[in-house]
Amino acid sequence: MPLNKQYIIAVDGGGTKTCAVIGTKNGEVLAVVEGAGANIKSTPPAEVQQQIKKLLTELLQKVGATKKEVSTIFLCMAGGDRQVDFVRWRRWMELFFSSEYCKVHVTNDAVAALTSGTFAHEGLVIIAGTGSIVYCVQKNNHINRVGGWGYLFGDEGSGYYIGQEALRVVSQHYDAFGQDGDVLTEAILKQLGLKDPTEMITMIYEHPQPRALIASTVQTVLRLAEQGDETAKVIIERATTCLVQLLLTMFQKEPQVKSFPIVTCGGLFKSSYFANCFQEKLQQATIDNLLIRPEVPPVIGAFVKGLISEGVLITESLQRIVKESWMSKNTM
Repeated sequence: MPLNKQYIIAVDGGGTKTCAVIGTKNGEVLAVVEGAGANIKSTPPAEVQQQIKKLLTELLQKVGATKKEVSTIFLCMAGGDRQVDFVRWRRWMELFFSSEYCKVHVTNDAVAALTSGTFAHEGLVIIAGTGSIVYCVQKNNHINRVGGWGYLFGDEGSGYYIGQEALRVVSQHYDAFGQDGDVLTEAILKQLGLKDPTEMITMIYEHPQPRALIASTVQTVLRLAEQGDETAKVIIERATTCLVQLLLTMFQKEPQVKSFPIVTCGGLFKSSYFANCFQEKLQQATIDNLLIRPEVPPVIGAFVKGLISEGVLITESLQRIVKESWMSKNTM
């Protein structure tokens, strides 16, 4: 089959949303689609499988391609490197694509985030989105991770963590002072469309995606912190302290990565207030590594991993093609 008729599909699936692209081995991104989160620990697996099938079908239709023309699919999914989930994702993909034509790769979504900043196989990334993790890939594919334990007993410093802390403050304030709400309480209730903190119980516990709903309140907390609200500022400071602690734990486990540049990825780092607070905590911990803020989203990191898996050399010229073609599709 001619090179220009062999496509690479890349998927980045996190807790809040899933993004997929299709492109060529020349580095050109041809189309992009988005859907809901694809974390099978927080969304029923059957729903995730159907959603991914829908996204892949839509991608192929956008470029007029057939399944047989896809030579590689590279999936970077939340928890994708856990053996039980790895096997499940491979099985799903092999039901969609024939292994005779398509090579299936499955790994953790942190790999996509890492590669979006480095355009290389090795590196160190810290993610603060709906969840949180520090992830490192070294030579010989030596992988180590800190955090990423999920929202029930992990995800320190994440959007979920911040939202949970905010809701805890609201509930405790109500217990102590009743309807006499403070600034944070009033703002959270307004965002949720509620009149009384007691209404949070029904809304959140009966919500189909409570994790995403709780994490969504982080935007209110960040806005109040930027405006100088002391309670919100303390919550953000606690979150960034947690993230720095994850990095320190990684350095303790893997001393050789102390000099690695750190790719910062995830929705929280898009906030200048949060990013500045994080840098202050790094300085306090005497961590002076170069910080890399990716120019492209994680799904493009997954696409680059697909190119690398095909033996494509990631030159400066190819990086430029990837970035420019992504931007042209992202601004349409």
